[in-house]
Amino acid sequence: MFVRNLFVMVLSGAFLAACGPTPHPAQPDLSELYERAPRGQLPDGVRPTAYRVDLTLDPRQQRFGGSVTMDVAFDQSATGFWLHGQGLEIKDVILSGRTLDEDDGYWRDVLKSGVAWVGFPRRVSPGTVTVRVDYTAPFDKNLSGLFRVEEQGDAYALAKSESIQARRFMPGFDEPKYKAPFDISLTVPEGYEAISNTPILSRDPVENGLERVTFKRTRPMPTYLLSLAVGPFDVLEAPALAPNAVRRAVVPLTGYTRRGKGEEIAYALSTTGAMIDFFENALGIPYPYEKLDIIAAPQWPSGATELAAAITYRESRILYGPSSGPAARRSLLNIHSHELAHMWFGDLVTPPWWDDLWLKEAFASWATGIVLSDLEPDGGFELDAISESVSAMSLDSLQSARAVREPITLNENIRNAYDSITYDKGLAVIAMVDGYFGADIFRPALGRYIERFEDGIADSPEFFEVIGQETDEPDLTKAFRSFVEQSGLPRIDAQLQCLEDEAPTITVRQSRYKPLGSPIEEERRWTIPFCVVTGAGAERSRQCAMIDRETATISLDAGAPCPDWILPNAGGTGYWRFNLEAPQWATLAVNFSELSGAEALVAVDSAMGAFRAGDASLVSVMAVVNAAALRSERQVVAEAISAYATLLQFLPKNSDARASYEAEIQRLFKPQIELLAQASDENGRILASKLESFVARYGNDAELRAGFSGAARSYIGMHVEDETRTLTSDDFSTALAIAVQDGGRPVYEALLSALDEIDDPMFERAGAYAIGQNTDPTLNGEILELAVSGALGTREAYTIVSGQMGRAETRAETWIWLRNNFPTFVRVIPGQRPRATPRLASDLCSAEASGQLSRLFERYGDLAPGHERALAEAQESIQLCVALRDAKSEEVRRYFSLLTPVEPELPTDQLPEDTTPDEIN
Repeated sequence: MFVRNLFVMVLSGAFLAACGPTPHPAQPDLSELYERAPRGQLPDGVRPTAYRVDLTLDPRQQRFGGSVTMDVAFDQSATGFWLHGQGLEIKDVILSGRTLDEDDGYWRDVLKSGVAWVGFPRRVSPGTVTVRVDYTAPFDKNLSGLFRVEEQGDAYALAKSESIQARRFMPGFDEPKYKAPFDISLTVPEGYEAISNTPILSRDPVENGLERVTFKRTRPMPTYLLSLAVGPFDVLEAPALAPNAVRRAVVPLTGYTRRGKGEEIAYALSTTGAMIDFFENALGIPYPYEKLDIIAAPQWPSGATELAAAITYRESRILYGPSSGPAARRSLLNIHSHELAHMWFGDLVTPPWWDDLWLKEAFASWATGIVLSDLEPDGGFELDAISESVSAMSLDSLQSARAVREPITLNENIRNAYDSITYDKGLAVIAMVDGYFGADIFRPALGRYIERFEDGIADSPEFFEVIGQETDEPDLTKAFRSFVEQSGLPRIDAQLQCLEDEAPTITVRQSRYKPLGSPIEEERRWTIPFCVVTGAGAERSRQCAMIDRETATISLDAGAPCPDWILPNAGGTGYWRFNLEAPQWATLAVNFSELSGAEALVAVDSAMGAFRAGDASLVSVMAVVNAAALRSERQVVAEAISAYATLLQFLPKNSDARASYEAEIQRLFKPQIELLAQASDENGRILASKLESFVARYGNDAELRAGFSGAARSYIGMHVEDETRTLTSDDFSTALAIAVQDGGRPVYEALLSALDEIDDPMFERAGAYAIGQNTDPTLNGEILELAVSGALGTREAYTIVSGQMGRAETRAETWIWLRNNFPTFVRVIPGQRPRATPRLASDLCSAEASGQLSRLFERYGDLAPGHERALAEAQESIQLCVALRDAKSEEVRRYFSLLTPVEPELPTDQLPEDTTPDEIN
């Protein structure tokens, strides 16, 4: 705070005399401004109180322009102020105000991150100055800021403002704490739709076939929630959101898609009302905006963005069309409910800076499982949430992992907070607290938090203060903070002891989880809301305690028999991994059917975690994994699949162990596909699809591969003799990838032609993925050149290169190409991607590759601002890979080489439940 205030003092007063106006103070030179420019947050004491945006947006052109007028309040006299603007061609800066006659100011671009300086011709007194900036700029080509895209001969312009991309298309205070109302006018081609955050007030013709569209004033909001979209959109008016017990107003609901896709947004619109009603009733706070638009963008750099009242999605994530499968439906529900939750968490109440990103993203992620479980109680969405929680643990196992809440001092590092730690670990911590203390205690407090900070900002200390007051549970806040404010994953070692004439006890010890080869040295302690479940015969018992020391002893009921098994994560809601002694792993595997789905899921993750840490034999671990493989819950089976996929790296191709590995996958998983063949429920169909994909790709099953390949070849217009299976979007990625791998150049060329002809966003996305899964080294160079040509789009460039880095057959050639062509590559990928490019090397597994990665970013790091965190994570991942390979390769090879085929015993009393498979690779 002192440093930021010092900047204001120096630049607002040091250039001036202490008394009387200075007609023409000397302009600071650029080097002086560069030294003093804020690298992170802007200085205190200056803030916008209103914006007036007046732009001409014609997506048929290459440029846009207009003016932004800001009312800027100063707490002390000043000769200028810091703000944001990046890549703007400034024409004029016009100043006016109570203490300043209309005059010209000046603009200086100072930092590459978009920090600029607006200077005044003379010092102004404290108060408000109106600043109008006239400018032009090119539409962005890489899906950043205000960009244009062409689809099926039509051009569209869209603004991607989050997190710090509004500065790419307008001058302003591009930080979340600066919430102000916007008055927006857009001049657009006649007949084009114009969308922003509020309803249209007027639409008036102007010269040259253009129209001026004026919108109502917004509620106070930060720049990152600003929506601008122009194009020949299809418009689908849905029934308005009717008033309810919480909200009196009717809210218009509208869907927008590119031309010809309007009907495919109908399903998303049909689910919206029930989700909004849930959030309103749960929080006791009405939906905060005058309308709700659901926009399917022809292209979008992320899955979706919660632009206030004008939520914008990548069309492949929100459209539901003729090819859509059941997994696509669940994916749509997940992302849609997440973005709707943001209308309260992030939009209505906003974190002041990006170190508190979790207050919007983690809560929106957690809310997804809550609302969907309420709307579809039998859908298994609560297991999806557990699975997402577990997914954060791999990243959190690294020494280089960040905390959920960690200081961010540089603009270049802001996007690094958008990771699994913020979203999934944050979700896990919220769910853990909610589960331990009870929904009736925790959830009502959230509504009071939203109510207290409505239309304002709130940081983590303010959140913890409100939650602590509302719940009157000091341990709740302690537990929250211990998991949010420090990095790392807890490990719980549990030891069962049964002595004659004494109650059984479980001794638990907490430490920081460390995989083999980890550079982690420091220990951590958490305040852990710990619960263990035990089983003796048909009886289950649950014991809980708040653990804030290294060790604790939990006594079971006096007179209770010694448990047959223990699971040190009752309900699966705890965010930790546990380790057991070998006999307890064995009894857990034997009694696996006694576990709930969530408990089974975390048991597999913890068993594999113990293997990676060198604390459990593969025999013990695979007993748990194989028991999980026969469960009915899709997420549990997916965790078993993930365990098998992890082991592939240890098995050389064409080796006997590799052949046994593939045979074991076919033996264990293929019979379940046959059992699921007649499944009529959505969850069974999704699990069947996931199993088929896994057995075909990792089990190398010839029959399944031929079926997928034939169906894909037929779909893309190639001649196929036999009748083929019907493909849905759930199968596109697997079928197309196998067809490319097994069919080589003819399939590759047919797929390229099909991508030009088939207008299906999910097919297009899967097609790019499939090209990246090529295994023919002779096609590798051609495919990499295709990626950077732009022919398939900027997002697809990253997808294809990432895929070729992930394939063992093409990894070496792709790594050489990437090091030789890195500048070209980063120029064509989406603007928020370069910082993440070190992760492309995460599958490399040698000290030599680690050195090459370091040298690559020593040379080209300036082209990827903010890459340092991703580089540290990638380097550590390579280090852990080498250590695990050296320690465990022989054990894995021996295990599969010695396998004796045994037919699995399949459960026959029920069919699988649950949903949405991620792509296996």
